[in-house]
Amino acid sequence: MVNGTKAIMHVEFEHKTLRTTISLDMTLSTTQEERLLQLNALDEIRKSTPQHTESIQNQRIKWHDCYIKDKSFQQGDWAVLYDSRYKDDLGKLQTRWLGPYEIIETFSHGAIRLSIIDPVKFKLLVNGYRLRLYHKPLSKDEFLWYFSTAKHAEILATITNGFAVTTPS
Repeated sequence: MVNGTKAIMHVEFEHKTLRTTISLDMTLSTTQEERLLQLNALDEIRKSTPQHTESIQNQRIKWHDCYIKDKSFQQGDWAVLYDSRYKDDLGKLQTRWLGPYEIIETFSHGAIRLSIIDPVKFKLLVNGYRLRLYHKPLSKDEFLWYFSTAKHAEILATITNGFAVTTPS
């Protein structure tokens, strides 16, 4: 090894490169010169490959992120959990959602702690992307109270105007 200069590999002596020919003052034929130009072009392509790879990865990241929906859960909300066991089995009547579970705690990195609604309180830590908000079904009384307010009376009127509402006489 010599300090301050680049090392020359023994392969470079067998396949003449521009560096070895210049350092040893050798003469080159036109085919050798053409081959050396091809090898230099190949080195330039190799040097540009990481930049090309990085640009493709950025495009894939951008495409992937545009399909991710931001979900926000609050403590006390109810959620159902996606059961990944049925990911491949697309049975028509299979339910893919478990729950409902009560959300106890949310973490900044997307994890959510759930509580199972059983006499035995079991805490479960899952990824937030496997959850969906659960809206409790309304009872008949809650439904009537909800639509009896003035704000929702307009919605109820538009719903009932579209259908023939008959009252028993």
